[in-house]
This record gives sequence, C-alpha cells and structure tokens, in this order.
Amino acid sequence: MIKKYVVIALAIFAVLPAYHTATFSQNVSQNIFHDDNNAEDYNGEKDITIHQGYDFKLLPQQFGAYIYTKCNGIEKKTPLLQAIIQPIDVDNNASTGEDGKDVKISAFIFPYVQQVDGKWVLAISNVLKIIRLGDEIKNSDFEAYVEVSFNYNGEQTFRVGLGSGYGEELPREMRIVFTVVPYIMQDKNPEFYLNTEPVYDSNEKGGNISIFGEYFGKSHEYIQIDYQPAIAGMIKVVPNIELGNMSFSIQRLSSQDTILTIRYEGKIKANITIDKIPSEMNFELLFSENHFEYSSNNEFNVTMAIEVVDKFTGVMKIIYLPRHIAIDGGLEGYMSIYVDNKKTRLILSDKFSNPSTYFMIGNISGEATLQWQIEKEGFIRLDGAKDAKMELYAGLGNMKFKMDSIQKAEHFYFGWNMSDEGYIKIDTDWEWLNDFTMNATFGDTSGILIDAGFFRAENYEISWVFDPISFNKQGNIEFMGDFRFSLMINGVWHNITP
Repeated sequence: MIKKYVVIALAIFAVLPAYHTATFSQNVSQNIFHDDNNAEDYNGEKDITIHQGYDFKLLPQQFGAYIYTKCNGIEKKTPLLQAIIQPIDVDNNASTGEDGKDVKISAFIFPYVQQVDGKWVLAISNVLKIIRLGDEIKNSDFEAYVEVSFNYNGEQTFRVGLGSGYGEELPREMRIVFTVVPYIMQDKNPEFYLNTEPVYDSNEKGGNISIFGEYFGKSHEYIQIDYQPAIAGMIKVVPNIELGNMSFSIQRLSSQDTILTIRYEGKIKANITIDKIPSEMNFELLFSENHFEYSSNNEFNVTMAIEVVDKFTGVMKIIYLPRHIAIDGGLEGYMSIYVDNKKTRLILSDKFSNPSTYFMIGNISGEATLQWQIEKEGFIRLDGAKDAKMELYAGLGNMKFKMDSIQKAEHFYFGWNMSDEGYIKIDTDWEWLNDFTMNATFGDTSGILIDAGFFRAENYEISWVFDPISFNKQGNIEFMGDFRFSLMINGVWHNITP
C-alpha cells in the first residue's frame, strides 16, 4: 500500500515546478548516541537523549484555507489563494529575497479513492511546496504551514508544515505530502503518511529541520518528524490506541544518514528517536501501564530511544534492535525481559537526565527476570540471565545503590538487613559471577561494599550483633583473585573475610 502512496506523491511532484536536484554527503555534526560496538561504553552514564526538534507555534483551528509563516519572530497569516498567486514577504524587509518577496508557496488538497482489503476508501493528501527566494533568510528561524478545512461527513481539517531554527540551513526547496486515510465510513483507525523531499543549494548536507502533519476530523492526531539533518523519505504511522499498539513504516529515499525523531500526539504522546535509519524499516510498538513490546520482521544495527508520555513514566534506550523484545513490569521492583538477540542492550531510566533509577542489561537471549527492593532491608534477585552484563543504580534521598556484574550464573540472590542486628544473604547456586561490584550506602550508618573479579556462593549468610560487634557465618562463599568485602555497621566499616 505504501508504494502506491509513493507513486502518487511522485506524480504530484511531477506536476509542480522543479528547480534542481542535489546530492548529499555524510557529515553528521552531532551524534547523541554512544558507540554501539562496546558494551562497556555506557559506564554509568545515565542520560538518555531524545532529540529536541523545532518548537512549532500553531494557531487555533479555523475553517478555511490559509498559509501561516513566522520568520525571526515576524508572523503572518495569508489566504491560501493569495499565497499561491503571489510570493510572500515573510520578514517585512524589502531588501531581502526577490523584489522583497522571500518564499513562494503552493499548496492544495488532493482527494482520491482506492481499494484496501477489497473495499473502496477515501485518502486525502495535503501537498505543500515551499521555495526560498534568495539567501537572506537561509539561516533564519523560519516556520511555515498550510491549513485547509472543508466539510465531508463532518468538518475535516489538515495542516502540514516545516520549521527550521536559527543557524540551520533552510532548504532552497521543500516538498511535503501529508496523506491521511481517515476511514470516515469504516470502523477503523486512521492511517498517516508524511513524505518529504528537501533540495539544497550545494552538495553539503542540509540543516536540521522538522516537519509536521496534523489532522482534525474522525480524531485529532499530530505527527512531527525531526531530522538531523533533513533527508528525503516517507514515514507511515498507524495508531491503534484502543489496543495500545502503533505500527511504523519508514522508507529513507536518500542515501544520507540522519537521526530521526517521530513525535506522535493523539490519545497518547510518544517520542521515538532512531539513529542512522536503514533504507527500509518496519516495526510495531505495543504498550500498556506494565507492558512494552517491540517487534519487527528484521533486526537493525541502530539505536532507538523511546518515551511514552501519560501512559507510564520512564524512558528506554535499545542499542541494536532485535526482532523481538518484551518487557513486563517497570522500575518499581519487578521486571521480566525477553530479548531474542545477544547483541541487544537495553537501558531503562525514570527520566532523561540525572535519573534516580536506571537499569542496563545486555548479552541475553531469551527471558530474564529481575526483582528488587532497594531499602535498608531489601534484596536483588536475577534469574535466567546467564552471561548477561548488568548494571543497576538507585538513588533515593540519602540512600545510594549501584551494582555491576557479568552473570555467569543462571540464578543470583543478594538479600540484606542493615540494622544493628542484621544480615546479608548471597546465593548463586555455586555458579561463578565475574566483574562483580556492589556499593550501597544507607545514610551514614550502614553500607555494603563488594568488589571481586570472581565469586560464587551457596546459601551464604553472614549475620551480626552490635555492642560488642560479632559476626556469624554459615553456608559457602568463594572468591578468586583480588577482592574486597566490607560492611558498614553503625557508621563503622568492617572488612569481612570469607
């Protein structure tokens, strides 16, 4: 179906005046992602970044057809017919552009019908073409969009536009097609397509731009695509919010690499950032309060950052996209993870920057279950993550907890009670862990520090009483190589021998 829309979009472009083409060379000036080839690169750096694109200023919905422009703070609203006949002076400066006119804009609505699953359905394309006249506003803060409204089984309103911030190169020519299949007469969720084709002055890469499409009708949907830098491509979004599902199809029509963020606002808000998108990419996201699932018919050596707003708190970063990943639970003490590719690394945190809780796990294939309670009396339990690389951090008030390990063991349990008469319990079913570090402090009075190249334990428990301090040990624990094992009790650190 998407190929038909590509053909339609190309046909539309063919009847519009084309000025020149451009070739692109790869030169991404900023990359928000880390090196994906080394699982050690994360090293406790907790920030997860979703690219912040252009902040559009959208007027309240109105009936009719007009062009809105904003250039360096100067705003204008021009009737669509007038804008098509005569170029627009967007900066109120007679010395810029051609004869004082800075942009030429053409836009129109293109309705048509086609068969989908044996039934005829209506599709509507809102076509926008912006041509920059001269170079004076080339690096300005610029925004333009078209709004068209009409009555068809109720009022239908379409908006499509672009934004380019200060210092970013506004394309010489930008062509955008926003297509909606509203399924007005069918009980089916709308489908949305955004097709973009930027044309620049030279062979150099263009600037970072954002485009958007907005639909008011059977529902209200807003889709924004942020590019670093702008490329030619098509994106399809099919939201099925009642089922908590969204499917995405991405076609990169340019050879240029880009970082892309898809912003969707409907019954939910979701932001998805993908680095170096492949030439074709199809995937589905399924989400609910305690469940997240990503599925695709292929795996991709790219990184994806996901934020779903108003459904659950937290953000996710997936490094090397597998065919399937599923997560039940969250950052509240229970998590079940299924990943079908050992190359994948998953990072979860409660917020973008300086999170109070984050969890990273990699090198797993299959299902792993993590349970935890990070308090003065608490525990960590991990099952089914043999050979996994794991990092867990929690900081709540004066409590700080950090653990790193490579799980050679199928099972790992670490429990503690850090009172004056407390205990710690460790069990790995007598299988080895390596590169294990645990550093936990609970205020200024109690803490745990273990740093070991290798260790294993079987129902090991060390308990203590205070004043005078004495320790009681049972079960088995064994260390290999250099290690440190210390407990802070009532503000005093004690080195523990196995």
